[in-house]
Amino acid sequence: MLTDFVPGRPAAEADSALKSAIRTEEKARKCAVLWFGEILARRLYRELGYSSMPQYARRGLGFSETRTGDFMRLSRKLESLPAVKAALPEIGYTKAREIITVASPRTEKGWVEAARTSSRRELAQQVKQVKRKARKPAAELFEPADERVAEVPVRVSIEFTPEQHARWEALLEKLQRQGVTGDRAEILLDALAGKLEESTTSPETTPRGAVPPVQIHVHQCPDCGKAETGGRTLGRADSERLECDAAISEPGQRNTTTVPPRTRRQVLARDRHECRAPGCHHRRFLEIHHVTPRRKGGANEADNLITLCSACHRLWHERGAPPSWPLSIR
Repeated sequence: MLTDFVPGRPAAEADSALKSAIRTEEKARKCAVLWFGEILARRLYRELGYSSMPQYARRGLGFSETRTGDFMRLSRKLESLPAVKAALPEIGYTKAREIITVASPRTEKGWVEAARTSSRRELAQQVKQVKRKARKPAAELFEPADERVAEVPVRVSIEFTPEQHARWEALLEKLQRQGVTGDRAEILLDALAGKLEESTTSPETTPRGAVPPVQIHVHQCPDCGKAETGGRTLGRADSERLECDAAISEPGQRNTTTVPPRTRRQVLARDRHECRAPGCHHRRFLEIHHVTPRRKGGANEADNLITLCSACHRLWHERGAPPSWPLSIR
């Protein structure tokens, strides 16, 4: 229970009242974030008379633009980081806000444990150190590989005019009404891929599915197996995902592919050029996944191959096939 402020109290009483107020404030912030996420996820703001969550936050809650963005980012991140969300009542709002900037589905449990056992200052220092390492080119990381570093998201900043930002929010809202949800980064990449295909693809000369729509160059150390691209080390999930469907170039040898082009086209055609994960209908950034990994004897045969979009493919390699994915080969 919050104690009302009364001036002139003895030091011990003032200290006790302040600490009680801080605990109450922290609990209120946790609840606020969780309720905010509930209204966002279920789109309850529409029942309250608002067309979007930012509009509800600004007009209905009196939030500033900065606070609205802070709550939106935290709520969306918590949906993709269930361990952090479950631990929020224990670790608190402030610590959760720190670790969501570096945590991934693969590393979130380690960060939650760090939040439990560290003070806020110590945790902030750990986050800062991992971010600093993640900014270094892979060639400069001489110390043993830190999985947390490889999983740190790369932040990209885009400046919008007010009119462009309004268009961005309106487009996202329209996509949500059409059932297109998920990671905003993947939505943006899909849009860019579509624009690229419109301007460069020639159906008469390029068989659909002959090659991936975008090629990424990844360099892998033959000794330690560490993979990196653009000076950044890849995490385990991305390394395994790219091994499923890649072209391999070795000095002095012919280029090869992990999946023969003919087989790749057959699998894509069988799966109707669509991600096979339940509820996902993405038709861009499609990749071929080995249900039984090649390192465990899985073959490059159609009944062991399945089409997934890059986001679902990454999820599979992060967590294994979720129970909700009864993926049978057509």
